[in-house]
Amino acid sequence: MILGLVLAGLVSPARAADTSARRIITIAPHAAEIIGALGAGDRIVGVSKFCVYPPELAKRARVGGLFDADLERIVILRPDLIVLRGHNESVERLATSLGVTVYFDKTDTISGISQCVRELAKRVDRVKAGEALVATFESRLSAVRRRVSGQKRPRVLLTVSRLRGKLANILTSSHGTFLDEMIEIAGGENAFGHLDMTYPQVSPESIAAQRPDVILEFMPGADASPQKLAALRHEWAALRAVPAVKNDRIFIITEDHCLMPSPRFADIVEKVARLLHPERPK
Repeated sequence: MILGLVLAGLVSPARAADTSARRIITIAPHAAEIIGALGAGDRIVGVSKFCVYPPELAKRARVGGLFDADLERIVILRPDLIVLRGHNESVERLATSLGVTVYFDKTDTISGISQCVRELAKRVDRVKAGEALVATFESRLSAVRRRVSGQKRPRVLLTVSRLRGKLANILTSSHGTFLDEMIEIAGGENAFGHLDMTYPQVSPESIAAQRPDVILEFMPGADASPQKLAALRHEWAALRAVPAVKNDRIFIITEDHCLMPSPRFADIVEKVARLLHPERPK
């Protein structure tokens, strides 16, 4: 019904003349984080269903995710900027019909995070805040590089997801991703960084062949109780010949932003560096 009115020209599109975005929908949780960190969170009128930070956005309208965006809710919210990570043809067509700008962020890499901060800062008239945010983010990463410089690099398996209760459907990260770069910055070597796919699925047999020294399991929001973490680590017992399992170097990362390509990701890089190189000063 509402979409029909839009296409018939009965719902007024957002004003295209404004150079600064005033009503923003972020169909990507990290973009909401970035805009909030720029001091423009009050301009966000709609967020992804996965948005958990910053806390003041908890009561903002939810517009679904990239693959199930609520088009009617988007129309009702009258945005003048929609931020997407990836493509959704339905949202893009709707934006065109409304005269709304779509910003496609490029946060697949660490440098892409800085680029996204700068570009969103321009769109909300927070250029100085954006430069300060980027400077702090990049300074923290540089400090990590210095801290682990010259150290032997352990081979690292990073799991992005897998079936709970068994070693199956294990998804990892290869080269060309911010997660692969994180391992390098933190002083490790990605055990599957040589694969062509950016997020390949790997088998227990291939993990055994790669013999990682450290296993990092990224499980944002998972139960972090000692009993639960111990149970998750025990699920790797079948690969007891793998150095990471044999030496009990399996770490479960449960922070809600551990897979979030935003400036807060510096927290995760610092934590991983401490896990890979506990002998280095903080």
